[in-house]
Amino acid sequence: MEGSAKVEFWKGQMLELQTIEGVMYKTQIIRQDNNRFYIKKPINRMNRYMSVTNNMSVTVYFHNDERVLYSFDTQIYLRHNQLSFHAPSVDRIKKAQRRRFFRVPVEVELNLNLKSIEHADEDEFVKMTTKDISGGGLSFLCDFALETEKLIAGIMYLETNNYQNTIEFHGKIVNCTRLPENNYKISLEFVHMKESIRSDIIKYCLFKQVEARNKLKNYSL
Repeated sequence: MEGSAKVEFWKGQMLELQTIEGVMYKTQIIRQDNNRFYIKKPINRMNRYMSVTNNMSVTVYFHNDERVLYSFDTQIYLRHNQLSFHAPSVDRIKKAQRRRFFRVPVEVELNLNLKSIEHADEDEFVKMTTKDISGGGLSFLCDFALETEKLIAGIMYLETNNYQNTIEFHGKIVNCTRLPENNYKISLEFVHMKESIRSDIIKYCLFKQVEARNKLKNYSL
């Protein structure tokens, strides 16, 4: 592995898988059994599950405790409807050459202006709560549909034990999926965002991921 940073894996850790076609899916470690990690069925941002075949080649992306992004190549093992991969050896792990945004499941208060950015002088704010957040966007549940490609503005409030950060953003609706409960899951991609603001969001996401890990540190995988 490049550098001397410590790398660990844990139950509940968020991962991203990239197929040989370049499609990204998110997943999570469920447990470890000997030298193998078992994961949830990967899903993409369109809420479509990965079609997995045995010995399917993928690239795995993950962050370590120092918030450095690493990757390694592996094969997904499919048996008895369970997905797993071998724990990578240290020499197979390398720093990722491109930036990836992890979606972290977290509930954060949102104020969204549902008037399009083109009508920024008009206000139609509604309160929502996120389902997940990343440096690239977020998702939330809504009891009505929103048109894909629509540009909207919003404010979200990121709070930890040490600080509270108010983030103003513009976003584009990239997906609107109807759920069985007769509501919708809306996925939004940040647009026209300054990198300093994006860095604040990424810092918060990584903080929440480490926080979740620490809550589980007394439990074995």
